[in-house]
Amino acid sequence: MGVGRRKLLLAAAALGMAAPLPGLAATVLPASPTPQNGLSDLSRQLAALPRRRQFTTVPRLLDHPDLWDDVAFDALLAYRGAQKMVGSGTSLSGNWPNEAQNLLNSEVFSFVHPDALLVMALWGEAQLGLYNEAAWARFDLAKLVAQGQTASPLHQTPAGSSRHHQDEQGAYGAAGRNIPALQARGVVFLACHNAVWAHAGRLIALGAGPTGLSHEQMAAELTNAFDPRAIVTPSALGALAELQRAGFSRIF
Repeated sequence: MGVGRRKLLLAAAALGMAAPLPGLAATVLPASPTPQNGLSDLSRQLAALPRRRQFTTVPRLLDHPDLWDDVAFDALLAYRGAQKMVGSGTSLSGNWPNEAQNLLNSEVFSFVHPDALLVMALWGEAQLGLYNEAAWARFDLAKLVAQGQTASPLHQTPAGSSRHHQDEQGAYGAAGRNIPALQARGVVFLACHNAVWAHAGRLIALGAGPTGLSHEQMAAELTNAFDPRAIVTPSALGALAELQRAGFSRIF
């Protein structure tokens, strides 16, 4: 399904319906990711696929597959595992890290589905947790955090040394409710370009980040600062729709 969608997008681009813009990343990615049957195989495949993080500008609406991590996303669409689920988060103080962990714990330890795949789509403030540490300083991203919230639970939090699933302070308990710990369990995080565009606009309005950048340049710089494991999509909601059409179940 994913490969067919990519061929349609590339055909549209060839006909001039979705023309690439100046500033496109030069990385050439393989056209057809091999469908994987197990979570560990998919994780290795996604780790080997490069992400596009070398933009100079990006437009408001991504209308060409070279503007996002399309091949990595297609690898998700092609996953053949029986248990494949999607969740979402929009708030830094939301309960989605707990929900993601509880879902995985029950799938793996209660219902014995070790290859269960969870894809998390983040946008809004929650997506701030996917920018790297350097970006927080360079763009003063703390200005985008609402009063009373913090990104620290989502960023570089130790996952805990205990691997026993009954240990509340271990990797399957309190210490595992953050992005790095969930990624270590195979959770894949999607980043939303629409949220990037909104973040760029707010930073410019606040006078934060590097001065003199256009909206398109600021959005490109933010995209380049994403966690290298994250998969950038044109729209989180659009990506969720694509995943559901590919057989993923929307859980939360």
